[in-house]
Amino acid sequence: MSLIAARRAKLSIAYASALSYLTTGRALLTEESWNTDYELVFSLEHLIAECELLTAIWSLLKSGFRCSPLRANSAHDLAVVTCLQLTLFTALDRLDRGVETCLEYLRRDGTNWLAHPSGDDLQREYERIWSLLGNRKIEDLLDAPLVANPDILDVLDVLTEFLTTAMFFDQDLCAFVICRMMNLSLEHGNSDASCLAYVWFGIIAGPRFGNYERAFKFGQLGYDLMERRGLKRYEARNLSVFRSRCYVDETSRHGRDLVRHTFDVAYRMGDFTYAAYSFAELIVNFLVVEIRLPRRRRKRKKESEFAERSAGRTCCRYAQIGYSANPDPPGIDEYFWFVQRQRF
Repeated sequence: MSLIAARRAKLSIAYASALSYLTTGRALLTEESWNTDYELVFSLEHLIAECELLTAIWSLLKSGFRCSPLRANSAHDLAVVTCLQLTLFTALDRLDRGVETCLEYLRRDGTNWLAHPSGDDLQREYERIWSLLGNRKIEDLLDAPLVANPDILDVLDVLTEFLTTAMFFDQDLCAFVICRMMNLSLEHGNSDASCLAYVWFGIIAGPRFGNYERAFKFGQLGYDLMERRGLKRYEARNLSVFRSRCYVDETSRHGRDLVRHTFDVAYRMGDFTYAAYSFAELIVNFLVVEIRLPRRRRKRKKESEFAERSAGRTCCRYAQIGYSANPDPPGIDEYFWFVQRQRF
């Protein structure tokens, strides 16, 4: 009953209430319950860890992660735990631990990756995309079948979460992850993760490989696939990558609405990482149009509460990327000052 109540509370974005139900339910079980009621205990532990992330209880998260990979007794549960660990390590700015966690997960299936792939490795992965695409047109992939293999879906979910870690850790590793997700999708079919892979490929294929025309088509494919076939599990991430980033005065105010929409989607879906990134980008947007934040706080309860819970370090790292897109940005110190005071 506690688990059912917690799930309903989580769907209503009442994460604190959900966590209260979950801890009450978990207290009714013992360590022996891992052997007698594994699915129930794992569901409780998994949701507790997830809600701790969503409510940003950093002291608990730093001291110890509730869901251990050793407790998972199935490939799917191991993937679920790995995704949560990747989210945690990225939020705590422990990118090295995140990379280590993902590479260890992949090794269990015999896949050995380097933390810093070589240019040749990346080029081979990129060329395999066109081999798997064959004579098909990029637009034809919109009607391709969905992934039927649950193991492939698990790997794609882990790589989706790992993509954020890789983006900050090593650009070659990030591009390699995107290309591998592309190849898994071309070989096994589309999924929610495929939408993100296509959109991301649309970002990197032009500047990285000089393939601008196909980059645009794949980026559009990822967005259309999400909208037309309802593959919206990673909707916030797709929107964040797909939309144009507006940093000039004439367009920033319009771009702010797009950023807010992305934040709303991420917050509603419990996508902690991209809620933090969208929130950071929203602040950058205000700074770019030279509106002093402390004098222009919005009384949007949702964003104010999120600012009080979110980790400043995660937001600041993402904001630095946003600043690099603006040739004459406001002082980064003002941004750090603002985030540290957790105001909006």
